Amino acid sequence: MRGGRLLCIIGFACAFGAGCAVDQKKEVATYRKVVDIPTTVPATDFTSGQPLTLRRALLLANASNEQLSIEGENYLQSLIERRRAVAAFLPTVSLAPRYVFRERTGGGGGGGDEDDRGGSSSDHRTLDVPVAANANVFNGFSDVARLRGARLTVEERRSLLLDLQEQLLLDVAQVYYQVLRSEESVRVLENSLEVQEARLRDVLGRQQAGVVRPLDVAQVEAQASQTRVSLFAARSDVVNGRSVLAFVTAANVADSPLVEEFEAPAIDQTREELQALGADRRHDLAAAVVATRAARQLVQAAIGQYYPSVSVDLNVFLYRESTPSDRDWEGLLRANIPLFSAGLIEADVRTAWSEFRQASLNESLTRRRVVQDVDVARQDFLATAKRLAEAQTQLRAAEQAFAQADRSNAIGLATNLERLIAQDQLLTAQLQFVSQQFARKLSYLNLLRATGSLRSVLEAMVAATEATDAKAATTRPATQPATMMPTERP
Repeated sequence: MRGGRLLCIIGFACAFGAGCAVDQKKEVATYRKVVDIPTTVPATDFTSGQPLTLRRALLLANASNEQLSIEGENYLQSLIERRRAVAAFLPTVSLAPRYVFRERTGGGGGGGDEDDRGGSSSDHRTLDVPVAANANVFNGFSDVARLRGARLTVEERRSLLLDLQEQLLLDVAQVYYQVLRSEESVRVLENSLEVQEARLRDVLGRQQAGVVRPLDVAQVEAQASQTRVSLFAARSDVVNGRSVLAFVTAANVADSPLVEEFEAPAIDQTREELQALGADRRHDLAAAVVATRAARQLVQAAIGQYYPSVSVDLNVFLYRESTPSDRDWEGLLRANIPLFSAGLIEADVRTAWSEFRQASLNESLTRRRVVQDVDVARQDFLATAKRLAEAQTQLRAAEQAFAQADRSNAIGLATNLERLIAQDQLLTAQLQFVSQQFARKLSYLNLLRATGSLRSVLEAMVAATEATDAKAATTRPATQPATMMPTERP
């Protein structure tokens, strides 16, 4: 009978424990719903060789990058810690069977059948099966402060997760445009090299006819060789850039043609408006603000150790053999009043205040960094517009200069060296113009990152593109103008 009851109790405990399995997919979905960007087509629905737009590259990285998931797990752990802080206010209940076995001893001189405890010698083995409950009645307000701090930590981790997402999107955009820049450089160099090699064949033929000096041939050949070296370096940059792009997007994009669809618009916000936008939307600043508030709650939790604490223990016996066997329950009210802690509580309080000051300083530093980032990004974006205009002017002038030098050289009014110099200047202007085109787009994306608006612009790009695709399917995605930076936090 006794063994049957014990087996039933153990079986119940095992069945209850088996129902506590963790749903891994649900756990991951907890932080994925924070970082996922709504789209009708799954971001990971991509095969090698498909055209890769900036929008698709950003979505691929957002869906598959492990670094983002690692930070998401930190956010999930903060939610778990918040639940742990809530549990401090709730009683704990456990099934605590006790089986006691003792040495059998005889009575002293009486010859009776009693042991040295005054009970029957058959009590050398006893089984008790109590349900034990414990509850904290008062813990010096420390539990309240820890709960508030845990809630603030959840907000901090969420902000850090979103901040990492924006930085990841910017990193992907930088790699994407670096590959585009390298590929455009390859195209320009290939075209230039084709012209130079044709020129070299022409001067070699004219040398055999005795019209061109060997010096002219050597100059043309040297310039073609220099262009060929630059072409090798540009092709190497393309291969390396493709490798990095495949790494950050976690997709096989080595053979995917890059399709440019993004145009950087002009900005009409003033410096003060952009700074206010950054202060409102930057997630790292939001995380620093919340971290300061959480550190202040930890100070309160440390001070709460000076207060007395009260707890209640309650045991309800499902089965009992120990003396007195007819008692079904028992309770214990405990109080703890700290009188002397050898400076441990004081050390905890001082440490908590120090951590609070650190958090406050970090908040101040982050706030100033946001202002600096916005100013630098804004100035860089404005400067790229001027540099792009000057690069276009330089390219137009270089094209005209080369055309004139080429015609003059053909009729003998200019030397071969003058033509080579003009051709080299044209190549430099072409490469500079290509570089400035992508630098402007990157500077705009960097300004979005500085103001905490990069994700919202990506969401607008996705919505606009899907709306266009829903009306008419095209072989090449239509160019979508970038949405201006929003002025309010969603």
